[in-house]
Amino acid sequence: MGILEATQAVEPLSLESAKALAQIIERKSLKKGQHVLYFGEVDKYMHFMVQGAGRVYYEHDGKDITDYLALDGQFLGGVISMFTGKPSHKAIEILEDSEVESLHYPSFERLCAQYHDIERLGRKMATFAFLEAQERIESIRFHSAAERYAFLELKYPGISNRIPLKHLASYLGTTQVSLSRIRAGIQ
Repeated sequence: MGILEATQAVEPLSLESAKALAQIIERKSLKKGQHVLYFGEVDKYMHFMVQGAGRVYYEHDGKDITDYLALDGQFLGGVISMFTGKPSHKAIEILEDSEVESLHYPSFERLCAQYHDIERLGRKMATFAFLEAQERIESIRFHSAAERYAFLELKYPGISNRIPLKHLASYLGTTQVSLSRIRAGIQ
């Protein structure tokens, strides 16, 4: 499933709108370890993991902190940079050989002005992203690392077989040692 199929589930597009959207999507095969965004670059694309895994991360006090994970059928991007046009303080790394579609955001904005169904799609995607971010904040505030891990495994079965433990621990806000103990207690 690519961007067009994923977006049709959110907001059905007219044939004309779908054709216009397809023209601003680029598909690439990327290797594990490649970056689609480096620190200090301005992100002009919203990326979609057709197949594979990636992460958004930043560095703080010399530590690598995973902020967001995306697997098959999910979006990822340097959202703050994309919306503000400022250099990103985050980077995006591919975690396994992946097929990625990238949607050029300035072109998407132009299409939103032309096509009301694409504009509705953009609004619904932004709302979804906001709700997901709110859910993550609440999870960090109100749930233990063990509860967050259990929820992550429930939402993405087998994620711990695809994402390195150090990135999972960082994403969950715990240490690798603690996550190993949590996993030993759950499995």
